[in-house]
Amino acid sequence: MAWWWSTSPWVVKTRAKSTYVERQESGTGLSIRHPWKRVVAVVLLLGVNIVVHVVNPVAYSRAMVAIPVYGTAFNFLCRAMLPDDTIGTVTLRVTLALLTVVLGCIFTRAMIFPILRRYLSMFSSGHAELGRLESIKTSGGLAAISHRTVNAFANGGRPYSIDVYIGSVSQGSWTIMYFLIPLYLSLVATIFNAFAPANLEVTSVLPIRYVELYPTVRAVSLVMNGLLLFSTLDVMLQDHIRCESLFDNWMHGFRWHVWRHQYVRISCFWLVFTGLVAYAAIGLPHVHAAMTDWFFQHVSTDVYFMESWRALFSGAVVMLDVVVLMQDWDFPTAASPKHVYIPGLATNVVCLGHNTRFRLAFTCKWIVMGLIMLMLPLDVWTLVQQLNYTPLHYGQMVAAATLQVVSMVNTTQLDALACGALCFHGPLPAHADVVPTLGRYFSWPAEDKFPAVCLVVYVVFLCIRMIANEDSGFVVSSQMQGVKEQNYRRQLDHSSLPPRAVQDLVRLADIKRQYWLRRHSDDICVGLALFGLVLMLLQLRCIWQVRVEFAMATYPSNMVSTPGQTYALLIFISTLLLVFELHRRFRLTVDILKLRNKLSPSTTMWRHPSIRLQLLVELVANLAIVPPLVTGVFVVNEYQMHATTCPTPLVRQGSDKCYLVLEYPYETLGMVMFLRLYWIVRLVRNHSGFYGQRVDFIGSLNNVSTDSPLWHFRAIFYHHPVFAFLTCTILTWVATAVGVSVMERPLPSPLDSELTAMWMVIVTMATVGYGDFVPRTVAGRVITVLGGIVGGVIVISMLTSLFMGSLQTTRGEEKVLHVVRYKRWQRRRLDASVNLIAAAWKLSKQRRNHPSKVADGDTNRLLYKYMQEVRELRLGAVTEGENTVAMGTLLDSATDEAELGAWWLT
Repeated sequence: MAWWWSTSPWVVKTRAKSTYVERQESGTGLSIRHPWKRVVAVVLLLGVNIVVHVVNPVAYSRAMVAIPVYGTAFNFLCRAMLPDDTIGTVTLRVTLALLTVVLGCIFTRAMIFPILRRYLSMFSSGHAELGRLESIKTSGGLAAISHRTVNAFANGGRPYSIDVYIGSVSQGSWTIMYFLIPLYLSLVATIFNAFAPANLEVTSVLPIRYVELYPTVRAVSLVMNGLLLFSTLDVMLQDHIRCESLFDNWMHGFRWHVWRHQYVRISCFWLVFTGLVAYAAIGLPHVHAAMTDWFFQHVSTDVYFMESWRALFSGAVVMLDVVVLMQDWDFPTAASPKHVYIPGLATNVVCLGHNTRFRLAFTCKWIVMGLIMLMLPLDVWTLVQQLNYTPLHYGQMVAAATLQVVSMVNTTQLDALACGALCFHGPLPAHADVVPTLGRYFSWPAEDKFPAVCLVVYVVFLCIRMIANEDSGFVVSSQMQGVKEQNYRRQLDHSSLPPRAVQDLVRLADIKRQYWLRRHSDDICVGLALFGLVLMLLQLRCIWQVRVEFAMATYPSNMVSTPGQTYALLIFISTLLLVFELHRRFRLTVDILKLRNKLSPSTTMWRHPSIRLQLLVELVANLAIVPPLVTGVFVVNEYQMHATTCPTPLVRQGSDKCYLVLEYPYETLGMVMFLRLYWIVRLVRNHSGFYGQRVDFIGSLNNVSTDSPLWHFRAIFYHHPVFAFLTCTILTWVATAVGVSVMERPLPSPLDSELTAMWMVIVTMATVGYGDFVPRTVAGRVITVLGGIVGGVIVISMLTSLFMGSLQTTRGEEKVLHVVRYKRWQRRRLDASVNLIAAAWKLSKQRRNHPSKVADGDTNRLLYKYMQEVRELRLGAVTEGENTVAMGTLLDSATDEAELGAWWLT
């Protein structure tokens, strides 16, 4: 399993047990579930959502609303009667829709939800029995159990207990139902359209305009976000057990002196709910209108958000939705703690129905998740709007001077131009009545909106990884598992164990945990470093495309309307997170060295000279970025030749000097971010299989520095040579090609394409050098020399070593070859001995019968021939091996006897 997908080896997964191991949530673990982080995430979600709905130009459109999936589902169930409709067609459509709703609810509750609960909730929480109804014997017979006690361990092994609700197996199913029912309706509507006439098809277009719908959208979004914020605060403030055990006794005074009184909590909820609804219905329209007028009058259009910034903020809303969902995905995922009540009520569960098995239960655990499931479709719809936004699709135009988006007011004229959902016959009338919006449109390439997609894809990947592998904890546990855990507990509890031995065992466990935490921190740093590096390369490509396709004079250029600034913002944020995690990693390193008695207990990272120097060097390497809102170009003049006339694109400066004038955007200086590739070395070290407390201990016994990245590289190249070779080759190849492409872009050069540059680099690395493409800039040539030639020589050397290593035989192959050689040598020596004896016997017989022919006979020559052959076989004897030495010795004695016999015969 890949390193970026693998789960923690410290996770305890037990089935059919009432004990699970709580992961480390504070102190050493970087947990996104800490209460203050949950509150910050929801507050950010509220603020960014407000900004998105204020600056969205679609809110001013007079076009008809089109909502994929949900609009189709609504029309399939509630569409008004069309002119071509009959009683029969309407009855058929509504009947199918109602039947879909009923069957969809049954299918979701009976099939989908049990599978999700069993896979995502019970086993991932280490408690397979939470989804099974249980009963106990009482004087009146069997009675159903509504709660169960779950034991866990917090930071430092402190035990604590939580009573969770298990009185119904349906809690949470209503959330899945209302999320999936529109999908079922849309699917059945698509099948209905395949058989219905074209004029009766169910579409996603609603009988309302965007300008009429968006006040309701803003009001609903505000109310939902406000309820989400209050519900998150309420749930965390009530969960005093986990706040005290896991979250450093968060807000202890406020929880115990204010929030534990139920009348305070319930009164605050209904006051907040009433205030939100009243403000959204009465005050929000006036506030929004006043805010919009103030922007039109006092804010220049040059700072209005363009489509890239609107897409980025919409992507941030979806990202925060998923983050809040991940924060709420905590143990017990589908079971609500007994001491946490539903916001606004004085009970922890509300049940519909008397049958224990089939009653529908509402608990506090699914409140936050339910609100997110309601908000997520709306936020995704807004994001898709911004990613695919074109003014013509919404009956809007762009002002030529300011590029401000304006919306047509005449709905009759607009409807006459409509050709379907998000379709109008263009261009729109130039002199139509329009109203301004708070957005601008530059029609830049789609790559400038890619940061929004990066945010969503990255957080969705983390969410899926957490659900699939992280055992509902998201940070590392401080406990061991299985037999190791049992033996460790027995050793600590043994009465005959000296106190010093107990301390050593505790220290050993702490060292193992600190090593895992450092590896986890390194993985986070690698992800953030490579994420920023990829964004930098995409930023440079986006800037290049805009400069090629659009002249600088066609749009008002400033800090917020320059291509690539959305990338710069994400790079800046990811760099801040990287620096924070880097500081945490060095603290873990110091803790490890202290536990291994290599540093004194009072040493800090800033007091130790070598650690301080290493930290400063890495801070400089990771902070080397171009900050956002820093725009412009710098000029590089490269001398080419002496001439009185300079061919294009050379420029003459002075009387007889030709220069190549290159204009690079300031963002090109971000190429120094390639220094972050040193994190790959630590990634190799952490996942080479030779990292950890035990390996370091063995290395210290043999005077080997196992912390050295070079040692780990040699180890992985020895055990996985193909992987090491391919990794080094691909990194060198791609990095060099991208660097050459970026440096050549100011010129009309074929190497400004990454694919062409990759062809040139791979030919150079292979030492072929066709010469069909060559870099023209000095920077491009330097990068080619460093990456293509020097890097190519190193890669070719690795390939040679890999090839020669592949020709080496293994120990088993050596044994087979030795046995084959020995058997062949044994047969030849036996044959030679037999021939020698036969020649000696023949020679002896001839001496007795024909003494005069001995000197001239062939028999004498054959005798010496076989004697020489026996001597050569003895000199080249195959005597190595495990089981063949004794056989060789025996055969030597037999051959010696044959030679003595031949000598006696002669």
